Amino acid sequence: MYNTRMVLSDRQKDILQKAVFEYIDQAQPVSSRWLEERYELEVSPATIRNELLFLTDEGFLLQPHTSAGRVPTDKGYRFFVDEVSQHGKDIDEQIFAEQDLEEQDVRDYFHFIQLIVKNLAEASSNLIIAYVPARNLFWKEGWEGVLKAPEFEIKEHILHFTNFLGDLEEGIQKFHAREILDIYIGKENPFSKERDFSIMISAYPFSDNENGMIAIAGPKRMAYEKNIGLMNSLHKIFAPLEDRKFQENGIHEN
Repeated sequence: MYNTRMVLSDRQKDILQKAVFEYIDQAQPVSSRWLEERYELEVSPATIRNELLFLTDEGFLLQPHTSAGRVPTDKGYRFFVDEVSQHGKDIDEQIFAEQDLEEQDVRDYFHFIQLIVKNLAEASSNLIIAYVPARNLFWKEGWEGVLKAPEFEIKEHILHFTNFLGDLEEGIQKFHAREILDIYIGKENPFSKERDFSIMISAYPFSDNENGMIAIAGPKRMAYEKNIGLMNSLHKIFAPLEDRKFQENGIHEN
């Protein structure tokens, strides 16, 4: 992980966060003029340029061409993710399911997981992978949405993403996911040598006696804030199963 907090002033953090957000939203290098016109930063254009230069020198941003704006590096994305993880909001869990989890018959939990994965794919526009280790089962949803990202207009990028998913499918079988959401950006990724993608992964109780993992995979320029909210909200959906486990084991929370 990168140390993203020690070297930045509040103004630099603010400009960096806005630059990363704008690149995620627009898929275009972000210029000082764009930030000046888009936000009331209460500083001069020269100051914005100087701060972007500093952030570039510190490795948070990259300037693809001399005359171009800036794009985030892995370090810049990590800063952004750490910020939104602290202040992000959960998404309404009703977007995931049409019926309450407590009403699900255990025999139908596969259908429920498929429903969760499908709705999550539609909400995130990324590829969703669900995995049940005990049965070595995978679900994947969201190919149509993720391949609409501008990154995949380059055919080689599709090949790299396919390789990434193959590596992920192999690596996830040995991966011990936590209930805390883990986010891996570019070079941080433990599954693959492909470095142009990010993945969010967390463990969930799929049924009374079966745990599993759900992951969001896509380009590094994914909507982190929204996706963090979606993944965190999933725990609210699966909470009844956790409560049931506590009761069956004779454990009662205060």
